[in-house]
Amino acid sequence: SNQITKMLAKVWLKTFSLIACGAFVAAASPINATRSTCQQKSYRVYNNVGVTFMEAWRRCQWNGHRLATVNSEADSKLLEAAIGASSNKTGPWWIAGTDQGSEGNFIWISTNVAVGFGTGYENFYPTQPDNAGGAEDCMEIGRWGGVRWNDAPCGWKQRYICEQVRPC
Repeated sequence: SNQITKMLAKVWLKTFSLIACGAFVAAASPINATRSTCQQKSYRVYNNVGVTFMEAWRRCQWNGHRLATVNSEADSKLLEAAIGASSNKTGPWWIAGTDQGSEGNFIWISTNVAVGFGTGYENFYPTQPDNAGGAEDCMEIGRWGGVRWNDAPCGWKQRYICEQVRPC
């Protein structure tokens, strides 16, 4: 099932890439890449363009990465270091959390795993997520500084953070 999903995503991505050829040939260059000590995960902060949540997800894929997930305090510290080393340290940025499929039940769209699954780790700002106006289904960080999470409307145009995961 997971293999079929990956194959379909690749076919869709190649088809969409051919259709949108000129629009994303010069995709954003990463401003910063910070790696964990075992080189397993690295974050790339894209500060040069504001895009919707779904476009951020697609752009990460087009660059051979995925929209950032944060599964532990160590990931959060690595993400904070990547932002700290970037050209623009003021958020917000999109990361991979969304509850579009089921309000209040966030998943990482990049991995299709429930936020906190297996780790219990969550890092929302106090009183968040709040689904303000009934229209906040996508996760951002940095709205009020730092790397705490907030839910926001998916159609907002914001910068984004991708990750690359490699075996140690």
